Amino acid sequence: YAFYQHWLNVEDSQVPTLLRALSFRPWEEIEQIERATAERPASRLGQHALAEEVTTLVHGPEETARVVSASQALFGQGALEDLDERTLSAALSETSLAQMPMGHDGPSYVDLFVAAGLVPSRSAARRAIAEGGAYVNNTRIDPSTDPDTVVQEYELLHGRWLVVRRGKRTVGGVEIVR
Repeated sequence: YAFYQHWLNVEDSQVPTLLRALSFRPWEEIEQIERATAERPASRLGQHALAEEVTTLVHGPEETARVVSASQALFGQGALEDLDERTLSAALSETSLAQMPMGHDGPSYVDLFVAAGLVPSRSAARRAIAEGGAYVNNTRIDPSTDPDTVVQEYELLHGRWLVVRRGKRTVGGVEIVR
């Protein structure tokens, strides 16, 4: 996962050079990717092509498919429940990962966001929830929900993880320890 993310985060200006040096794609296809990336830079088509190809060359197509699924799932574009435990663990280790005890009652939504470092304070967590930009396991927390609602056992992925997200791109993980 970290390897794939490294290539996905390459600066726009470096992508053409890296694609030409590391890719086995025909020149015409590389040029087409460059044009598409220039037309829609926010899509990061060049980075995706580079990350997928280099990861496949080094780790194989099956592992690449796992990390692509994990990357999509972490950012709300796939099902977290479909990720195997090893892939989810590797993906979350690349985020701000916190550990919290389950205790008698589970941690509250507010506690999750603070522990994962997605917000600086409990009041900021409450605001994120009230504004509708808070997610647990890719499910949006309804703004009318009490922010002190505690996480239930059934919400844990593989019996121990929660993925918390603020907005579209700020992702963290919480591992529940017993």
